[in-house]
Amino acid sequence: MRNLTLLGLGLLASHAAYADLGEIPRQSGWSGFLLGGVSATSYKSNFYAGDDNHSRINDLGSPDSENKLTPLINADIRYTFADTRTQIFLGNLIQDAIRFDFTQQFGLRQEMGDKGIVATSLVFNAMPVKLWSDPFATGVDRSSTDLKSKGARFAWDKIWGSNFNGSITARSIDMDDEQSGQQYDRIHGTHYASMLDRNGKMYDMQLSYKWTFADGQALEPALIYKQANLDGSAESFENTGLQLTYAKRGPQWSIVSNVYAGKRKYDEANPIFGQRADADEFAINGTFFWHSLFGVKPLSATFTLSYANASSDIGFYDTEASRVSTGLLYNF
Repeated sequence: MRNLTLLGLGLLASHAAYADLGEIPRQSGWSGFLLGGVSATSYKSNFYAGDDNHSRINDLGSPDSENKLTPLINADIRYTFADTRTQIFLGNLIQDAIRFDFTQQFGLRQEMGDKGIVATSLVFNAMPVKLWSDPFATGVDRSSTDLKSKGARFAWDKIWGSNFNGSITARSIDMDDEQSGQQYDRIHGTHYASMLDRNGKMYDMQLSYKWTFADGQALEPALIYKQANLDGSAESFENTGLQLTYAKRGPQWSIVSNVYAGKRKYDEANPIFGQRADADEFAINGTFFWHSLFGVKPLSATFTLSYANASSDIGFYDTEASRVSTGLLYNF
C-alpha cells in the first residue's frame, strides 16, 4: 500500500476548481461529471506492477524507471432529493478529488440545515491494483497479483456550520496472492514472510479548513493521519502529513493545485534489510481548465501535471511518479 497514494496523485480528476464543491443542489434531479482523456506516466517502484514488462530484478536495490500511456476515465453521478436535502452518489466526489482522495464511493449525503452536510458511504477501488506478489524475489520472473480494498466512510462537511471538514475511513486490504518474502525464506531458511504480509486493515482521518476569498479563490489546508494495521508487522505503519489545496475559478479558465508533505513510520524493521522503511513523502499537482470549449458551456478542456516522491531509509522502498494528462470534462 505504500506506493498506491503516490502513484495515484496524477489521477486527480480535473473538475476540482468549481465553486460550491460540496453543496447539494436546490433542484431535484441528476448531476455530476464525466471525464475522458489520456495520461503519460513515468514511475519508479519495486512494488507496483501495473503494465511493467520488467518483472525480473537481480538485486534489492532502488527501482528502475518505467513509462506507460493509459486512458484517463472518471465519473461522479448523483441524484438529489431537493425537498429533503438528500443526495445519493456514486463515483469519485468533487470535494474528495480536490483533497487527493481517489476512492470510489456509493453512499448518501444529508444536509442538516446550518450544521453542515454529513455523508456515509461504502468505499472501494473500482479496478484492482496490480502489485508484485513477491516484490523481494530476485533472479526470477515475478508474478503480479490484484490488491482489492473495501470499507466504509463517514464524512462531515462544514462541521457545525463552520469551515471545517472532516472524514474517517476504515477499509480492509486483500491481496489475491500474497507471497512477500517467500523466495527469500526458501533460500535462506528464514521465516520472514509472515512479517511482510500486506493484508489487513487501513484507517485514515482527515481534517481541513477552507478559506474562500474574492475573485473565486479558495485555500484549504488539511491534516492527514493514516494507520495501516496489516498482518505483517514490518508492513504496518503510521502516516502523518500536511496538505495545502489552492483553487481559483474564473469565467473562462480555472486552476487547482495541491501540495503534500508527510512522514511514514513503520512499526518494525523489515527483517530482510534489518531496518525500518521509514520515508519522507512529497507530492505536488496542478490542473488547468479551459471552460466552454467549442462554445459548449458544460464542456471543459483539462491539463494536469503531477509529481510525487517517497524517499525511504531503505532504497528498495523508494518511489517516484510523474504524470502529464489531458482530457475533456463534461458537467451535467
